[in-house]
Amino acid sequence: MNSIIAQAKTHCLQLLKESRCKHLAFHNTQHTIDVFSGAKKIGQYEGLTSKELEIVQLAALFHDTGNVDCFQGHENVSAQKAFDYLSEKGLGQERVQEIVACILATKMPQNPQNKLQKVLCDADLAHLGAKDFLQKNKQLRKEWSNQLNLSFSTIEWLELNCNFLKTHRYFTSYGKKILEPQKKRNFVKIKQQMLNPTKEFPV
Repeated sequence: MNSIIAQAKTHCLQLLKESRCKHLAFHNTQHTIDVFSGAKKIGQYEGLTSKELEIVQLAALFHDTGNVDCFQGHENVSAQKAFDYLSEKGLGQERVQEIVACILATKMPQNPQNKLQKVLCDADLAHLGAKDFLQKNKQLRKEWSNQLNLSFSTIEWLELNCNFLKTHRYFTSYGKKILEPQKKRNFVKIKQQMLNPTKEFPV
């Protein structure tokens, strides 16, 4: 791990740990670590150069730091935090702007314009194609209820997730080949739960 990534990782995780983010059920330090690791893994699979990997990893570290200050529109705040910190550290402005653009591309609905942005977007939603999706999904539901005051009945929550999984598309080859098959299995599990919403299904 190079110096700027190591410094940024310490900085970003400390920001999250020392703020209200430590109480978040989903968008906490573990999510940032997962996206950081995922961005590197997906980036390597996609054949990114070391400089390109640095960009997506730095973007991954900062992508949710805006949650320290706000939930709605946090991507803009995250991008500003990345710009301020990395500019102060002397990172070239062209690379800083690429990092900012990657972060902004994660705003829902995702709209990546190049391969670096596609890598970060897929890393951010890699949990959709993970075996522990149902557990992560429970954490997200809890967070929305506690922080955004968004409460759903079980069937409403299942329908919301069913529609999201059905319309979501991965952008990278890694996402399409590695994550998509498990995402389809997760979709089937959600559909099964909709038939019997009171039953607990194995994660």
